[in-house]
Amino acid sequence: MHAVEAPPGGGRLVSAAVAIIAVLAALSTLFTHHRSILALAAKNRAILTQGRATDYYTSYEAKEVRYNFYSALLASDLVRKAEIRAYLSAASKKQAEAAEEDLKKAHELEAQADNDDVRSETILRSYEVLQFGTTMFEVSIILLSISALARTRTFVWLGCSLSSVGLGFLIFGLLQAR
Repeated sequence: MHAVEAPPGGGRLVSAAVAIIAVLAALSTLFTHHRSILALAAKNRAILTQGRATDYYTSYEAKEVRYNFYSALLASDLVRKAEIRAYLSAASKKQAEAAEEDLKKAHELEAQADNDDVRSETILRSYEVLQFGTTMFEVSIILLSISALARTRTFVWLGCSLSSVGLGFLIFGLLQAR
């Protein structure tokens, strides 16, 4: 490949293209880092919510054990005093109701954790697409810089074409996690 003299004013065109692509690269980097933080926050929220769901499952199981203990004690007929039997029956019923509430809350939190996890994965895919776009812009800047030094139009067209691809990745990445 041989060097081709750039026409007068061609340096300005390359400088303007480099400046525009540098701004796009900076914006793309900003959006990429923002998506990274959002993905981590969503994943953390999913983990914390799953932990809370596990706590409610544990509480449910403890209350079920108490309910079964009270029920077994009443069924064994070891307790004969009416007021104690009434107390155990009320306590048994209270534990069963509380256990059902805990189980319902655990299911709700588990569904929320699943949604947060899916959201995290979607944001992570958006982050990866934005990373590709940012890389395209950075390579475009390098190609345009080489074209300014080598005074060849080939690198100008390659750099501009690659930045167009980067712009496509940027737009797709931004729309992906909506």
